[in-house]
Amino acid sequence: MGTSISQRSPDTAGWKTVSACYVHENIPIERAATEVWRAPLKQDTSLFDQLGSKPVMECIQAAARPMTREATLQKVQQVDSLKQNTVVGEFAKRAMLVKALGGYAGETPASVLFRQLTDYLVSRDIAGYVGRNYRCKTVAEVRAMKDQIAGVAAKKVQAAEAQQKLASKTWLEAYPLILKRLQQP
Repeated sequence: MGTSISQRSPDTAGWKTVSACYVHENIPIERAATEVWRAPLKQDTSLFDQLGSKPVMECIQAAARPMTREATLQKVQQVDSLKQNTVVGEFAKRAMLVKALGGYAGETPASVLFRQLTDYLVSRDIAGYVGRNYRCKTVAEVRAMKDQIAGVAAKKVQAAEAQQKLASKTWLEAYPLILKRLQQP
């Protein structure tokens, strides 16, 4: 999955499909959001495994209930003490903090997490696709496209949560269903 935004995605068929979404204006944003999730999940299981980790589960559960700033910071320290740090775990902590501070008020912790992860996955490559020969002609258009793709992913998560009644399931039961929905058109 990579460890930083400066690390490009691998040169695989799935990521080449994602790249085509950044080049061709006729490919809908919804398709780009689907391909952004198909590519890493086809490549290996690390993303799937990281989503099922204890730190991610703890952050999602904590973010589902109202928390004070102090309680949120304590939870971050508690999660850090597990010594199971991963890229997805860092985004789970970030999603928990965003929810605690009132960000994305109409969204669930899971949709905020997947919004953050989608933004990360897109950010790794999209900056290389700006200019006259690409879909995005300016940096502002790149930012807007990245936000649109992340927004589509968040809406897919919310739809999966509502349609499959994921609120009544544990995180370990819910996230595979969310991943399945993210890969569907």
